[in-house]
Amino acid sequence: MASIADRWHVTERATGRKVRSSRYGRGKRWQVRFRDPAGESRNRSFDRKVDADRFLTELQHRLLQGAYVDERAGLLPFAEYAEQWLERQVLQPTSRSAVELRLRVHINPEWGTWPLRSITAVAVQRWVRHLQDEVSAGYARLIVTNFGAVLRAATDEGLLAQNPCASSVVKMPSIPPRRLRPWEIGQVLGVVDAVPARYRALVIVAAGCGLRQGEAFGLRVQDVDFLRRELHVRQQIRIVGSVPLPALPKYGRTRTIPMPAWVLDALAEHLATLEPIAGERTHAPSVAGLMFFGRERKPLNRNYFNSYVWRPTLRELGIPSDRENGMHALRHACASTWLEHGVSIKAVSEYLGHADPGFTLRVYTHVMPTSGERARKALDAAVEEGRRPVDAASSAGAPSAHETAPRGGN
Repeated sequence: MASIADRWHVTERATGRKVRSSRYGRGKRWQVRFRDPAGESRNRSFDRKVDADRFLTELQHRLLQGAYVDERAGLLPFAEYAEQWLERQVLQPTSRSAVELRLRVHINPEWGTWPLRSITAVAVQRWVRHLQDEVSAGYARLIVTNFGAVLRAATDEGLLAQNPCASSVVKMPSIPPRRLRPWEIGQVLGVVDAVPARYRALVIVAAGCGLRQGEAFGLRVQDVDFLRRELHVRQQIRIVGSVPLPALPKYGRTRTIPMPAWVLDALAEHLATLEPIAGERTHAPSVAGLMFFGRERKPLNRNYFNSYVWRPTLRELGIPSDRENGMHALRHACASTWLEHGVSIKAVSEYLGHADPGFTLRVYTHVMPTSGERARKALDAAVEEGRRPVDAASSAGAPSAHETAPRGGN
């Protein structure tokens, strides 16, 4: 129950008349008294009766709807709550490090001292607008998503009435469409020939099976089925802190990829020249059998590989060593080749380890032959076949339509 009390007057029991109380003229006159969902007594005072009435009406509505929020809880600073939130999250080490970085560098400097309840949708939208001037649209969306996840948890815990980031006022930055330009096979072969010999098979398996860089780094002998010509993606090498360590593939999706003869021969030749990492040396089962490793026979570190192997190779070939020409370009080249040669979008999505075939379609749709091209080619081929002259000898020996007509009914 909730009610409004006049703190400046009391009712005499004997006469029933209202008289001035000891608080008359001091403090706010009208006080709303109620119990929260936990049964604890609460109150809030107002100078005007109309304001107390309005608060009481809103309060009763929130209590009935189960949307009551303790205003004192909303006074918790964002940074303090965000720290508690992050401790509760179940994340991969690399994902946790990435979220910690975004909180420390981009979110807490702006919102760290703000009480949770003082964060408004308008203020969030203003921040998003400034954020666009500092980072790319894609990274800005990621930062705002992390910020919104913290506020969503605060809302679920009853510290906020609603998540400001979920308001229609907040507009996420739009990512301009980027038209992927896959490498031609000549570029791929040029890199294969130019890269140091010990990494040649690494480049070939990435280009021939569409592996992500970390998945190629994590490839082991036991993941290659030479008999069935299949490659099993079961792990990747990720940087945790500054140490390259084995982890599950992205999204935790293991998969099997058909292995072309080009890759098969390259891996066989690689194994004949370089001995994989042995388990007794590393005492790590997930590292035992690694086919590609650094000079100290440790898992490859992407920072070292990109700086001292990949980019120097590109510069030698006159290829810009920018983001679009990272090792991921080999994966794009493989996917576009599959699609150009008629491999279904569903199969390509499975081979690439995408969580959604729709994502594969959005990324690679412009490299796929259009249905119009296929329709034209199909009809042209049929017409060409129909116009091809019939061999005279075959025609003479062929039975007539009358002779081949079935007898009897249908």
